[in-house]
Amino acid sequence: MKYLLIIISLLALTYNGLLLYVDTHMDKKDHSAVYNNPHITWSSRGIYDSPKEQNSITSFKRAFDAGSMGAEVDCYYDIFLDKFIVSHDRTKKGVEGQYQYQLKDGEVLTLEKLFTTLGEGHYFWIDYKNLDRLSTENTLKAIGRLDKISSIYNIKERIYLEGSTPNHLQKYADAGYKALFAFGPLRENHIFSSISSNFYKMAYYFYDMSAVAIHYGSIDNPKYGEIAQKNLKGIPTFVFHVPNDTALLKKLAKNKDVRVILVGRDISVNRADIVREVTPNTQ
Repeated sequence: MKYLLIIISLLALTYNGLLLYVDTHMDKKDHSAVYNNPHITWSSRGIYDSPKEQNSITSFKRAFDAGSMGAEVDCYYDIFLDKFIVSHDRTKKGVEGQYQYQLKDGEVLTLEKLFTTLGEGHYFWIDYKNLDRLSTENTLKAIGRLDKISSIYNIKERIYLEGSTPNHLQKYADAGYKALFAFGPLRENHIFSSISSNFYKMAYYFYDMSAVAIHYGSIDNPKYGEIAQKNLKGIPTFVFHVPNDTALLKKLAKNKDVRVILVGRDISVNRADIVREVTPNTQ
């Protein structure tokens, strides 16, 4: 019992020491390059009439035409094709592990075509489905490919790459991309809710990520509720799976830390009407 108490005391001391250090230095972190625009509500997979149409040129064009400044795009890097494929799902095929993707507008949609067709002036939140599963060799290959296709329209400045393991994301950050650290802290009513969001805050700081992406949770018991918002204060935050509730959306839009909102989950919804009431400096 004595040794257990010593271990617990040391862990508590380490936790509080690191937290104090991060909180003391957080204000020195430069967030000036992170998206900060009144048009806070982006589109998730575009605006689509059917599930098959999501993540297509058609759906993204509808979203941009409806007033969305950016879109969340599901994407895989295919090591066999050396291409980024826009798709939420894929099915394995063949003994060598090749993948077959759903057709979009009659073809397999590449990120390169999406950028070429609709990239000018728009922002892209890339939900990088296999970022965390690539080897170091394939990661470097993927970065090289991304460098080539993001040069048009200077899109590299408007890409946010989402991943849940910061050590993988770091490689892309080192290559000049904005790293969007994705996580889901414990829900508001959990006894360790505050500790959970603080651990993610420390990872965000020490890995020098650009912003965080957080699953909002439910209205009555959110993950990005008052506790998480307080602990993550000052960190640019992209919130996804936000319930389509106007009062909630307006409340989030007033939070200067919230830079992007994705409304709903697996639904096509246009809430480009939700903007900040106090217009921040734009990037």
